[in-house]
Amino acid sequence: MKKIYAFVFFITPFLSLAQDGWTTLTTPHATRYDDVYFINPNVGWTAGGWLKKIHKTIDGGETWQESGTFTKYLRSIEFFDEKIGLCGSLEGSLYRTTDGGKTWKDVAPKISPQPAGVCGLAKADATTIYGVGIWSEPAFVIKSVDKGLTWTYINMSAYANSLIDAYFIDADHGFVTGSKSEEDGGIVLYTADGGATWQEKFVTHHVSDRIWKIQTPDKKHFYGSIESYTDSTRIIRSKDAGQTWEIVTVDTGYYYCQTVGFIDSLRGWTGGYSTLFETNDGGETWEKITLGSAYNRFVKLNDRTAFLTGNRVYKFSRDFVTGVTDTDPYDPIHHVSVSPNPTPGMANLRVTFGTSTMAHIYLYSTQGKNLNKLFDGRVEQGEKTFPIDLTTQAAQTFVIIVKTNEGMEQVKLMKQ
Repeated sequence: MKKIYAFVFFITPFLSLAQDGWTTLTTPHATRYDDVYFINPNVGWTAGGWLKKIHKTIDGGETWQESGTFTKYLRSIEFFDEKIGLCGSLEGSLYRTTDGGKTWKDVAPKISPQPAGVCGLAKADATTIYGVGIWSEPAFVIKSVDKGLTWTYINMSAYANSLIDAYFIDADHGFVTGSKSEEDGGIVLYTADGGATWQEKFVTHHVSDRIWKIQTPDKKHFYGSIESYTDSTRIIRSKDAGQTWEIVTVDTGYYYCQTVGFIDSLRGWTGGYSTLFETNDGGETWEKITLGSAYNRFVKLNDRTAFLTGNRVYKFSRDFVTGVTDTDPYDPIHHVSVSPNPTPGMANLRVTFGTSTMAHIYLYSTQGKNLNKLFDGRVEQGEKTFPIDLTTQAAQTFVIIVKTNEGMEQVKLMKQ
């Protein structure tokens, strides 16, 4: 009997080894939740993107209640405590609450110059927060040292043409990411003096790249997602607290990606519209997993819990096995077509915009060369037609990219 009991004693810990899994939370279905922020395991808020609503949970995501309805696209959200928080839009507004989200006030008109939008928010300490923008240009950083009551504006056009995300270690030290230029690709910038000066830490040197999100599980290992129009699927990685970076290939095929997040230095995810990749070895190898769609923001709450936004909000928990997944396909807001296709020279691009938005429309070669920007500006909801003149181009296949607040769509056009 002693030998039997000894055997049971040693096998029991093995049977209780930590397991983990994803659950789909009961948020209303959205085209995409752009951001989520939790101040503790129970209390959190979402930025609803095109849904134009903020939702709040007080039970760790089990249930959600509306915490504000707006008329603008909501991109980013961050809170200092249970009362004071900020939510950035892509249409010139930055909302602030002092009552936990019951009421919101637009503080953007008090910022000079007023930002075109706030793609990313990054709380640096108990009173300091940074904001960056905007994916569609121009590049700027805004900074507040009084919990978002007053702000200073930093013009970043000398370093980048657009900024999208930020991560700050403390009030002085932090990173912002975006695009250096359409030709140079994605960029990582670093400050050690609260934004007074900036250092270029990394450039992808690949046409159309943007470093869309930056994340760290431990302040030593840093990761950035690469949104691009062509080439393979890639992220960037740093193993020395963001001082040097390298490109990591996720898949040799092209998948549109915006999110990136690691729960520790080995386990992480990246993805975009309908494809989510997972790694268990720090990014050396990746495999696809099934979980909803339209991924944008990954937030690590602690070593056991993380959240991912998509067409719903998803929760990752250690010591938990679920099997519950959300397989909702990606449903694009905007629809594109081109005719005639093939064309002898002239063609029309038709885009049905599901909502008013900012749009960049590019003409690319299949080799990834940016040939022309066909449109750059704001468009209203409805169908629009954009003429394309290929009469001086050689017979070949072209790629038309339609980049908006809501993501990216593309269509191929052949010249005979």
